[in-house]
Amino acid sequence: MQFLRSHVLVLGQPSDDLQRLIMALTHFQCSTEVVLSADQMVSRAKQAPAHLVILSGTHHDWSMTLIDELRNLANTRRATIVALTDCHAPSWMPLEESPGLDGFLVKPLNPDVLLSLIQSAWARQTCNA
Repeated sequence: MQFLRSHVLVLGQPSDDLQRLIMALTHFQCSTEVVLSADQMVSRAKQAPAHLVILSGTHHDWSMTLIDELRNLANTRRATIVALTDCHAPSWMPLEESPGLDGFLVKPLNPDVLLSLIQSAWARQTCNA
């Protein structure tokens, strides 16, 4: 399917959770890039348009400045930006405190939810082009 050929940009450190996410995205035939730092994220976002941006780790691993910068880049302005979080994480920020985020992707990952997110991100960017 065409929408499954979305480009996904992921910020995260190597972990089992990140590996499972990458395997799921590969299963859905998404082009996926993983970067290790906010600087790398901005650099890649400038070079290649992403339909979906996933920020993993805690909000200490990425900042509101990064989210604002991603929102201001022409290549990611219409991208869907979500934070990958653990359902038991007490450090979730209320969505009102992170207005640049479109939502949270909650671990453990459900393949149906991930597929729906990919489809929505693709539709959002394609229909608003």
